[in-house]
Amino acid sequence: MAPKETFEAVDSHEDPAATFWNACERDELLIQYCRTCEQWQFYPRFLCSHCASLDVVWRAASGAGTLETFSVVRRAAGEFEALTPYTVALVRLAEGPTMMSNVVDCPETDLEIGMALQVRFENRNHTRIPVFEPALADPRQP
Repeated sequence: MAPKETFEAVDSHEDPAATFWNACERDELLIQYCRTCEQWQFYPRFLCSHCASLDVVWRAASGAGTLETFSVVRRAAGEFEALTPYTVALVRLAEGPTMMSNVVDCPETDLEIGMALQVRFENRNHTRIPVFEPALADPRQP
């Protein structure tokens, strides 16, 4: 069964990222799906990054992902200084695209490439953003 389409199409008169950020305010992770080539994409665009089709719609993502790579930031300036140490990561979403985010609630020593993650949302600087935490049940574990 195909995932539910939350919005029919990307409005070419609006910022394509606006739909993404509005969904984050509702704790919902939306990413784009091309109905022509059946590929998912992230970051938001007006057209498909795989086939250039304009038949791109928004669909709810599962929120599941895998840690591809990460870096622990120990020194930062400005508003980021209070967050140190924090983990910047590339997360491969279950749907395929990669998203840069933070891994939270996971000690640095427990971070492992390939670990299962799950999205959650946090307020940062007056914006609700998707971050990732370890999945409750890591499918790699027996």
